[in-house]
Amino acid sequence: MSHPRWDKVLQEWRQSRRLRLAILVVGLVLGLHLVLLLSDRQQTLAKDFASQAGMLARLQDASREAAWPRRAAQAEQALTAERNTIPAVRSAGLAQAELQAWLTAQGATAGLQSGRATAETTLEVPGHPGLWQVIARLDAEVPPGGLEPLLVAISGGLPWIQVQQLDVTAGTPMRLSMIVRGYYRRDDAALGARAAGPMDAAAAVPFDAAVPAQPPVASPAQTQVPVP
Repeated sequence: MSHPRWDKVLQEWRQSRRLRLAILVVGLVLGLHLVLLLSDRQQTLAKDFASQAGMLARLQDASREAAWPRRAAQAEQALTAERNTIPAVRSAGLAQAELQAWLTAQGATAGLQSGRATAETTLEVPGHPGLWQVIARLDAEVPPGGLEPLLVAISGGLPWIQVQQLDVTAGTPMRLSMIVRGYYRRDDAALGARAAGPMDAAAAVPFDAAVPAQPPVASPAQTQVPVP
C-alpha cells in the first residue's frame, strides 16, 4: 500500500507539465555541471601525467650519463674544502678566545679607544656536530675617521664572522657597540698539540694605553666566559 504523500506527489507530477519541465531543467543543469567538473578533472590529470612523464624521461636521460660519479666526487671535495676554511679550535672555550682576540685586533687596528671585546656565549650549530657559533660584543669609543676602517676590517672576517647588530651613538667621542657571531669547528687532530698561540695572546692587547691589559689567554678557563 503506497503512502498518501507519495500518491499526491505522483499525481502532481502527472498533472503538472510545468513541474516536469522544471525538474528536467534542474537535472540538465546538474548534469552539465557534473560533465564540466569531470572535464576539468580530466584535463588536470592529463597535465599532471604529461609533467610526470616528462620528468621521468629527463631522469632516465640523466641516469645514463657517466659523469655523475665524477660530479659527486667534485661536489664532495668542494664541500670539504669550504668546511676547511672554517677556523679550527680545540674547544668551545678557545673558540671564544679566538673571536675575542680577533675583535681586539680589529679594534686596535682601527684605533678604537677605551674599548673591550667580550665573548658572550658559545652554542652548537644545529645539525652540524663539532661546529660552534660564538656570540661576542665589542664596545669602544671611535676616534674621528675610525669607523670606516673598523667596518672594512670587520668585513674581512666574512663569511665565518658576521655582524649581527651595530649601534653607533653620535657625540664626542662617538660610542660604538657591536655584536658579532663567529663560526668555528673542532679539530683535535690539527690543533691537539697547540698551546697558547698568537691569537690567544692577541686577546690581551688593549685598544690604547687607557685600557688595562688583560691576562694572556692560555686555556678556556682563563677566558672567564661560561661555555654551555
